[in-house]
Amino acid sequence: MAIVPYQISMSLVERDEQFIKIQDLIDSKRRLLLKKQKKLKFISTQNSFLEEVRNDYVKFHGYITQQKQDQINALRVLENYIKDLTISGKLSTHNIEDAKQEQRKIVSELKSIKASLDSIISDTNHIETSVKEKTSVKEKTSVKEKTSVKEKTVI
Repeated sequence: MAIVPYQISMSLVERDEQFIKIQDLIDSKRRLLLKKQKKLKFISTQNSFLEEVRNDYVKFHGYITQQKQDQINALRVLENYIKDLTISGKLSTHNIEDAKQEQRKIVSELKSIKASLDSIISDTNHIETSVKEKTSVKEKTSVKEKTSVKEKTVI
């Protein structure tokens, strides 16, 4: 049996072509991984910044909430003091009317502060819900991308 040179050279050409295809595939995967690494680094930097912003917001929110609660407590003390004065009978009729008017102002202010506090809490809950929804969507997208990449790799 004689070996035909044409068949051997064809086999080498096929191997070279296959090697080139594999090399191209490796290069494209390397570029894809580098691109994803850069994107991950950028997102990681953004996430760190956003995490700091969120932590600052939580601290600020806690501070504002505490201030509002302190205001409510102080106004309740004043309200009780005025109530005690009017009940004790140590005030004149004119002073009692002034005290009742001040008490109405305090109650109005209490309602205003309570509404403001409720608004802050509601806004915070809305923001947290929105962030969770966006995070969930990003995670689902990421899973789809990973599945797509695995399918392409198998192909």
